[in-house]
Amino acid sequence: MTDAVLINEIATQTGGKIIEATLNSPKSLNALSAAMIEQLMANLPSWDADEQVQAIVIRGAGERAFCAGGDIRDLYNAMASGDTDFGQQFFNAEYSLDVALHNLKTPLIVWGNGYVMGGGMGIYQAADVRVVTPSSRLAMPEISIGLYPDVGASLFLQQVPEKLGLFMGLTAAMINSTDACRLQMADLQLAENGYDAMLAALKAWDGTVDVQALLATMALSDAEQPESDINAYWDELVAALQQPDLAAIVAAIDALGGRDKWMDKAINTMHKGSPIGLQLTYRQQQQDLSTWHETFMQEYYIAVNATRKGEFQEGIRALLIDKDGAPNWQFTSITDVPTDFIDSFYDQEGIPLPDYA
Repeated sequence: MTDAVLINEIATQTGGKIIEATLNSPKSLNALSAAMIEQLMANLPSWDADEQVQAIVIRGAGERAFCAGGDIRDLYNAMASGDTDFGQQFFNAEYSLDVALHNLKTPLIVWGNGYVMGGGMGIYQAADVRVVTPSSRLAMPEISIGLYPDVGASLFLQQVPEKLGLFMGLTAAMINSTDACRLQMADLQLAENGYDAMLAALKAWDGTVDVQALLATMALSDAEQPESDINAYWDELVAALQQPDLAAIVAAIDALGGRDKWMDKAINTMHKGSPIGLQLTYRQQQQDLSTWHETFMQEYYIAVNATRKGEFQEGIRALLIDKDGAPNWQFTSITDVPTDFIDSFYDQEGIPLPDYA
């Protein structure tokens, strides 16, 4: 049986070691599976406790993706069968991994080439050094499946300058490597073929300089980086996101259409997205959150409740199961979604505490 995560110990020149963990499902774009989570969780404590481990590197197998999201087909099957426990177990496991990664004392580097989306972003945003390459495409596409940006996005999207994280959440906009760095969602842009050089630098690292400073010497020049998609819209988006409510923000973003394919795709995705998901996204981006623990505690209850209310199940069906692209959302527009219905996603009654509580 193929290991879900390939683990390699690399000796350093100073007598230590680098742990290289490779998500190993290239055909699924390294979709984060239960087996991957279990294997990482089984090893992280010992890696972090081992004084010889100088750094942990996580990457994805193949060239197309680091990790394009969570493997949610089993979750769909459980929801469709009426199993109300599987969803709790699913999000408990995924968020426990994210919390463990955020709590690591050992430097964590994530090689974010290709697609970095959804559950993959949960791992990526926990890293001390978040590497992108010219092929990188970052996104939080949960509105398309009737959910909302989770895996810590309630906080890390708030940390994006000028509220532009809200734009990402409402539109599922695909962000390239240049924009990922400008939006402070990535730290370094390295060459597409620079992975081996990065490992070589880590093997020679003696710890006298910060690991991000070490790798920054390898960063691409401005001339080598892809052209920004968001620069042409920056000021207009900042103004749009200052509007007083969700309906006004959506209207202001909508007014930016018709100028290029990137923005038109983002607007189209927003309009096709779940009205419930859009309302949850907006609500979460207004929350006063300051720690990863409180973020993942709140997201856990919302996500578990989402597995029991139908919209999430329908979104997965339309996108991944039947693939008809025609979800039957519970409400026709964001203005139709009752406030008390959104409030109900925050209910904790009957939901067991997560392992990281």
